[in-house]
Amino acid sequence: MINRIQVGADRGRPARSLAAAGLVLAVVAELSSVGLFGLSGWFISACAVAGAATFSSFSYISPSGGVRAFALARTAGNYSTRLTLHAAALKQVSTARSDMFDNAATADRARMDGVWSGELLHRSMDDADNVGMALIRSTAPIVVTAAITACAIAAVALATSVAPAAVLAAGVAIATLIAYRTPGAARAAEQHTRKALRAELVTAVDAWTEMASLGAGEQLAARTTAKFTRLDTARATVSRRQLGTMLITALVGVATLAATMAWGARTRQGPATFVFVALMAVGVLAQAQQLPAAAEARATAAAAHHRLTAWEPSPSSDDGAVPAMTSWTTEQDVGFADYLLPPMALRPGRVLDARVARGAMLVVTGRSGSGKSTLLRALASSLHRSPASDDGRPAVTAVAADDYLFAGTLGSNWRLADPTLTDEEIDARLAELRLSESGLTVSTPVGPGGRQLSGGELRRVYLGRALATRPHVLIVDEPTTGPDDQTARHILGMLADLPDTTVVIATHHMPTCLATAGQVSTLPLA
Repeated sequence: MINRIQVGADRGRPARSLAAAGLVLAVVAELSSVGLFGLSGWFISACAVAGAATFSSFSYISPSGGVRAFALARTAGNYSTRLTLHAAALKQVSTARSDMFDNAATADRARMDGVWSGELLHRSMDDADNVGMALIRSTAPIVVTAAITACAIAAVALATSVAPAAVLAAGVAIATLIAYRTPGAARAAEQHTRKALRAELVTAVDAWTEMASLGAGEQLAARTTAKFTRLDTARATVSRRQLGTMLITALVGVATLAATMAWGARTRQGPATFVFVALMAVGVLAQAQQLPAAAEARATAAAAHHRLTAWEPSPSSDDGAVPAMTSWTTEQDVGFADYLLPPMALRPGRVLDARVARGAMLVVTGRSGSGKSTLLRALASSLHRSPASDDGRPAVTAVAADDYLFAGTLGSNWRLADPTLTDEEIDARLAELRLSESGLTVSTPVGPGGRQLSGGELRRVYLGRALATRPHVLIVDEPTTGPDDQTARHILGMLADLPDTTVVIATHHMPTCLATAGQVSTLPLA
C-alpha cells in the first residue's frame, strides 16, 4: 500500500540542536581535561624547580586557580556532554526508525517486493542505531580531536617554538590518515553476515512449524548454526584488523611524542615548559587514538544511511520491476497510454490505453494470469511519480492483493495512513465497511500480519486504511475476494460512489452490480 503520511514539524530539528550543544560541551570538557593535564604537570615541575633553587620565589595562586578551574570545567563538561549527546543520539535513532517506516509506507509496491521482514528488521535495528549513534561514536571524537589538536598546537608554539608544534601536527595528521584507511572490506563483510543471520533467524521462526512437520528441523538448525559460525569468523577478522591499526597508531604516537619532546628540549625553555609540552602532546595523541574507531563508525553509519533511504521514491528513477507506461491525472480525467500487454497462449500482445473521467471507475477484467495485477502495479508506480497536489492529498493509493498489517490494533494501522483519525471516525468507517458487524473496533488487535482476521476482514481493513489517505486515485486489486456476495456488492457500490476519487479495480469479470452504474468503464484483458 502506498501511503502519504502527513508529518508536522521536522523530526530532526530538536536532535540537531541538542547535537550542536553536545559537541560544544564535549570540546569544552576535553579541552579542560588536556589543559588540566598540561597545567598540572607544569605546576608540579615549576614547584619542584622553585623548591630546589636557593632564595627563589614562586607564586602558586594563579596556577592552582587554573588547575581548579580546569578540574571543575572537566567534571561539569563531561556530565553535561554525556547527558546532551546521548539525548540527541537517541532522538536521532528514533527519527531514523520513523523515517524508515515512512519511506517504506510511501515506497512503490514494486520497490518493497524485495524487502521482506528480515531485511526490515535489520534496517530498523542495526542501521537505525548506527545512524543515530554516529554522533557519539564518530562525530564527537572527530570534532573534539580537531579542536584539541588546534589548541594544543597553538599552546606548544607559544610555549616553545613553531618546530615542536609542527612535529605534533604532523603526527596527528599521520594518525588521521591511518585511521581513515581502516574501514574496509572486513567491517562490510561483518555487517553483511550479521544482516544475513538476522534474516535467517526471522525465516527460521516463521518456517519452523512447517519445517518440523516435514522432518527438516535439523537441516534448518544446521543452516542457522553455519551462519552463526560465519559471523564469529567475520568478527574475529575485524578484531584482528582493529588490533593492527591500534598498534600502528600507537607506534606513530610514540614516535611523535619523542620527536616533539626532542624539538622542545632544543628550545631551552626550562624543565617546567618541557614537561608542559610533553603532557600536552600526550593528551592530544591519546585523543587521536579514538580516530580509527570514529572513522569506522562513520563508514558504517554512511552505509546504513544509504540502506535506510535506498527505497525512497525518486521522480527521476526508473523502476525496471514493472512495465513502463505513460500516465496522467488532470482536473478532467485520469488515464494511461503506451502500456505493452505481453502476449499469452490464447491472446496476442497489444498496446493498451485507457481514460476515465475524474471521479469515475475503471474495471480491469480478465482471468487469473492475464496481467491485471501487473497492470495495476505499473499504473500505481507511474502515478506515484506524479507531482504532489496542492491540497496535500496523495496522487494514488494502491491496495495490493497481499498487502500487510503491522502487529497492533486496527486503529493504529489505520492511523499510519492518517494520524489525525479519531476513534469515532474509525468506528464510522468500520460500520460503512460492515466490519463492526464482525465485532471489530478501533482497539481490536490484528495480530502479526493480520493473522487474527479472516480473509474477507483483511481485505476490508486494507481498503479502510487506503480510504483514510483520501487519494485522488484509488487502485484496488480484487476488492471482492473474501467477503460474501452481499458484502462484496456493498463494497463495490461504496467504491463507485466515492466523491472526488477515481477508482481502478481488477476483477475476474464485470460485476453485475456495476453493469448498470453510471461512470463505470471496462478494460478487458482476455
